[in-house]
Amino acid sequence: MDALKEKLRDKNFYMWLYIAVMVPTYVLPYVGSNSILLGAASFGGTLPQFLAHLACLIALCVLAKFRGDHIGKGWIVWFPILAAIFDMVPLLSLLFFVPTVMHICALVIGMGEPDETSPDIFS
Repeated sequence: MDALKEKLRDKNFYMWLYIAVMVPTYVLPYVGSNSILLGAASFGGTLPQFLAHLACLIALCVLAKFRGDHIGKGWIVWFPILAAIFDMVPLLSLLFFVPTVMHICALVIGMGEPDETSPDIFS
């Protein structure tokens, strides 16, 4: 984890890694990944697509948390958390634009430079 934290000091690395992990969250719903109810009803268990989707959303939260801590804006972790909620909750997932807006906010704010007045917890 320390190596990842060190790499996330670079804003371009953060951007490309965030995008790479975010793309599957837009592709996997086409194979039924954002419906745990469908998986439980039809197959008697959790679909592997659902677990992959959930893993990507958790990874986005971790990336935003690490980058946010580095730039002094740890609160940006709430953007991928809200995106995950709007992506996975059955009726909220109909508002497909909300996760996109949340991901864009996490990217734009995360691309900022470290705040000089806030301590860098990585040091």
